[in-house]
Amino acid sequence: MVTVTVTAKFHNPSLSRRKEWQRATRLYRDTKQFCIDGWENGDFGKSVTTASIDNDLYSAIQNQAIREAKSDHSKDEEVRYRESQPFAVNNQNWEIDTTENGTVVVGFPCVSQWWYTPIEVYADIADPVERLIEGDADKTRLQVYRRGDDWYCTFNIEHDTDTSGETPIGVDIGEQHILAVTAYGEDESMLVSGGEAKYVRRKYRSLRDSLSEAGALRARNRVGDKEQRRIKDLNHKLSRRLITFAEQFENSVIRMEDLEGIRENSSWSGVHSWHFHQLQQFITYKAERAGIRVEKVDAHHTSQRCSACGSMGTRDGDHFSCSECGRGRHADLNASENIAQREGEPCTA
Repeated sequence: MVTVTVTAKFHNPSLSRRKEWQRATRLYRDTKQFCIDGWENGDFGKSVTTASIDNDLYSAIQNQAIREAKSDHSKDEEVRYRESQPFAVNNQNWEIDTTENGTVVVGFPCVSQWWYTPIEVYADIADPVERLIEGDADKTRLQVYRRGDDWYCTFNIEHDTDTSGETPIGVDIGEQHILAVTAYGEDESMLVSGGEAKYVRRKYRSLRDSLSEAGALRARNRVGDKEQRRIKDLNHKLSRRLITFAEQFENSVIRMEDLEGIRENSSWSGVHSWHFHQLQQFITYKAERAGIRVEKVDAHHTSQRCSACGSMGTRDGDHFSCSECGRGRHADLNASENIAQREGEPCTA
């Protein structure tokens, strides 16, 4: 199952629509606050219904406001909605369709009526939107909100994916080679040294230690900020390089290790570093923008198993060897091949 978040701008909504939508955001806030206050004061039980709500919102929107307020109230914190809230409607009470000229319109109830309004469909959301319109996908709740002078809607699209014909791209993140990448079945791979990242960390760690000994704590904090900017820039470059590699292949899917699993099993303390998690985040959102699915896979034994026969092998530095099938391979590329062969959980938004 693939889940894609779609955010689309409404195309030139009329003044009357914008006024009603703005009113709806205020009524939505008031409905949620009414529920919160009622529960806090004991005015009614958690089973409150739309019969208790005295405003002009459609009942489907009132119901969604009650559900959201109930969720917020369960957090045992004081809840005060001081700003207008994006109003929402569940998946069964809004529609998406095309007009005769091919314009995509979204329809939903509000205050006085249902509104059908064109949305701007950019290239990065065209495919999932088409799937939804054709009936090949499911939709979640719709949210409508204002940003500046423009109005937007957002919703998720969920659909099954056909994995036949895909090119799995296995990605191993490590210390010696920060990226080891294999396009499984294509005989193509990429190795990126981790030397630059190690140099940056080593340099700034030494600076921090020196400044700490000198008692220059403010300067020490500035050094930490500089290190983060250097690593962030490096991670942007690495993630772009990986996406460019993946785009060479048809229907590529990027598979990466689940870093939580690595933390539990790795003796290398550097795996806890924030910058590896940041690198995965950059890869994920850049892949999503490029239309490439990203999956997280179990990293257990990816470095110890032979990617050709599955037997446990031996690693000596950068070299992996398998006594069962006789295969020799760069150790990190062997790990990336194992990652490519494992199905994981989609992690794109």
